[in-house]
Amino acid sequence: MERDDGMTRGYLAGAGVAAGMRVLEVGCGTGEVTAVLAGLVGPSGHVTAVDRDAVALARARDRMTGLGAGHVRLACADVTADPALPEALGADGFDVLAGRRVLMYLPDPSAVVRRLAGRLRAGGLVVFEEADATMVPGRVTPMPAHDRAGGWLRAMLVAEGADPAMGFHLPAVLAAAGLEVRGVRAEAVIEGQGTQFPLADLVGLMGDRIAAAGVATSAEVAEIRLRIGGERADPAVVYVSGMSFCAWARTPAT
Repeated sequence: MERDDGMTRGYLAGAGVAAGMRVLEVGCGTGEVTAVLAGLVGPSGHVTAVDRDAVALARARDRMTGLGAGHVRLACADVTADPALPEALGADGFDVLAGRRVLMYLPDPSAVVRRLAGRLRAGGLVVFEEADATMVPGRVTPMPAHDRAGGWLRAMLVAEGADPAMGFHLPAVLAAAGLEVRGVRAEAVIEGQGTQFPLADLVGLMGDRIAAAGVATSAEVAEIRLRIGGERADPAVVYVSGMSFCAWARTPAT
């Protein structure tokens, strides 16, 4: 399954990511955002993408090979603790530090951003996109199965130590990292519009994590997926399943 990354592309371009820039991406996973960044900076630029999951990185490498993105470098490292991180990242002087849905999982995101922003040139751009669950669900038509599944996902994140309100917290995180916050945007994630996996699929993908968190059983996950499908019978029904925030900032000019 592939997601439509148009929202992310709009955030990054609007924040100032452009052709020729050198980008450091953290928490790249399977390379969805990496592909967007590679397209924005073009062959005259360069993307160094880092993740600690070797399996996800293998998929990212396959994705980059398929795109012919020779200006992308992938490295396996833990941005929170790995002592080999400087070697993995290569030289200083990046123009951009970027990431999507990674800070919400860090116990001290400001400290990580501060350290990584030190790899940027003076006046470099820092831009992160993060999810937020404080304003959802949003709907007029009752959709109890959607509400229940969304509640499970939020409870799972809390049980795993993630911050489900990172979208609202994002500008403060960047400011606490010593950066000059320049802007904030937010957009609603509307179920069925292609900006994320369909909720039934997402709950299925997260089934093991939901069960491990003690939120719901595997049988309950299977049952709710069927109920979600029944509630999606009318494509004209609008259901806001999440909010996506983007904040961008600059390192000090000197």
